[in-house]
Amino acid sequence: MNMAKASEADLKMALELASALEAISHWSGGTMPENIAKPQQDEDDWEPFTLDDPEHCRRVCEYLIRLARSASLFRVVMGMVVLLDPENRFIDPGADILAYHPDTVAALKAIAEPMQGS
Repeated sequence: MNMAKASEADLKMALELASALEAISHWSGGTMPENIAKPQQDEDDWEPFTLDDPEHCRRVCEYLIRLARSASLFRVVMGMVVLLDPENRFIDPGADILAYHPDTVAALKAIAEPMQGS
């Protein structure tokens, strides 16, 4: 399967979105995403996010929508789906980390062996 590669803007947006979602859903109490948080009296404090506060929800929704329109999260996610698809043989399906597929490792080793004999 072919898939358009995520652009730098796509990746940047995906990281910012992931960070924002982590902030608002943190188990110890959500905070406003950094890019829309209002300054607090103590600069080490983060503006809290309260789901029951309509103004907080509006600000977060507007921010998330604006962010999602700025690039393609779909390209980022589908790119990873394609990369991890076992039929494509890019990544070792038995590994818990992103590691080359065993076929790729064997092919690279076969290519390198004749070069070492030169």
